Amino acid sequence: MSRGTTAIINLAHLKHNYTVLKKQAPNKLVLVIKADAYGHGIKRIIQTLGTVDCYAVATIEEALLIRRYNQEVKILLLEGFLDANELETAFENNFDCVIHQIEQIKILQTIASSKTMNIWCKLDSGMNRLGFNTEQFQSAIKILEKHPNIQDIILMSHFASADDNTNTLTQKQTEMFLQFDKAYPSYQQSLSNTSALLNHKNLKDEWCRVGLALFGVSPIANKQAQDFGLKPVMTLKTNIIAIKNIGVNQGIGYSHTYVSTKPMKIAIIGIGYGDGYPWNLTDKALVKVNGTPAQIVGRVSMDMLAIDVSTINNLKVGDSVLVWGQDKKSELPLETVASHAQTIPYVLLCQITSRVHYNYV
Repeated sequence: MSRGTTAIINLAHLKHNYTVLKKQAPNKLVLVIKADAYGHGIKRIIQTLGTVDCYAVATIEEALLIRRYNQEVKILLLEGFLDANELETAFENNFDCVIHQIEQIKILQTIASSKTMNIWCKLDSGMNRLGFNTEQFQSAIKILEKHPNIQDIILMSHFASADDNTNTLTQKQTEMFLQFDKAYPSYQQSLSNTSALLNHKNLKDEWCRVGLALFGVSPIANKQAQDFGLKPVMTLKTNIIAIKNIGVNQGIGYSHTYVSTKPMKIAIIGIGYGDGYPWNLTDKALVKVNGTPAQIVGRVSMDMLAIDVSTINNLKVGDSVLVWGQDKKSELPLETVASHAQTIPYVLLCQITSRVHYNYV
């Protein structure tokens, strides 16, 4: 018997999701696989998908890792280069770069290179994070157009609230962005993220940037991946490591935040916040054992947690527990688990720790 805490990565589901998203995208897809492919393992993800339209990551280290395994694919640095050394590395490895501030243009003007680069020039249309304001945006484009090392210029921005279909900001951002379409009609565009694509807010002809949906998870509140024909890529499982019976008025776990109101049978399972499982749970939080929901009781510990299995028969130490994802008996969507933890699915995927074993199937 082992602790059994394992992330099972279904590569067939990954391919399925890519096919679904590719059919929805009007032009080309940028596959966002930053943060180790949202916790799925960047190496195996790119080896499975191969040469696609474009991969996008946040850091130069992530981009270099992709280039190590694929010499041909387009790779986009979403934060661009942050100093001269990173810019030189980008030129040497044929990376596309986002430019979002004047400081980057100053760095670009100091570099002498015989190579060329594609630049994605970013407008801040309302996110107020990265990007030029409208005046700076036009000035930046003029400078980039004259630069001898710049090949293609792609105009881009980023939605702040595309996951909310009722939010008018998405339309306002679109209108601001499209005013530059009229001024620069020959340039390619990239505005939409996963939420915009799934909510049909994307442009007719653009590079859509998709991340979470590629892994079979919905970024849209009150919607699950299956609503869009997507399948979960990651299933997280663990094992029962102990079973015990407790009486009435017995506290469970640290600080006895849960006290039994009747005799109970509880199981201790081999996962905790040391594996990346969330500590801050609501009283709705659950796992599934043999296809049956089992409520989490008491605080999550570093290495384990307790579940109520009073109504589940024929259990034994070593039995498998579904933490999220799907198995042959049932499913527990990551979106549901995130809701019970008062967080978002991105966080749960990205905080899985190194002691969780990975099994690619």
